[in-house]
Amino acid sequence: MLGEVIAMRVRNLENLFLKHFDFLRKDYGFEYDALSNRFFKGNQIFQVQHERGKLKLWLSHNQKRVTIEEFMCSVENRDFTYPENFIPFVLSMGDVDSRLAFDSRLVKEQITKIFPSV
Repeated sequence: MLGEVIAMRVRNLENLFLKHFDFLRKDYGFEYDALSNRFFKGNQIFQVQHERGKLKLWLSHNQKRVTIEEFMCSVENRDFTYPENFIPFVLSMGDVDSRLAFDSRLVKEQITKIFPSV
């Protein structure tokens, strides 16, 4: 039973990641790898992980791997924080959906700074 619940959450995370980040495939020519739940184009990678109640969007380029929060701190030259309505831990798939929607908007706005070659 627990295995089925975990498998369902993994599938839901994959579906939500695709829902919000498929623009990478459609607009920028990234490919989607379902086994690793990531979008990639050459050495440029977007990957989402849900671990210990926290959701992380990883960006990788030329062997450098950072979270979206770390990237935004470097772009804005200040601490990056999510809006107050986001709690530090994701407790439901609704929380995941909201966070991925927010993160995808950030990526859309910053895509040329994240990966200048796209």
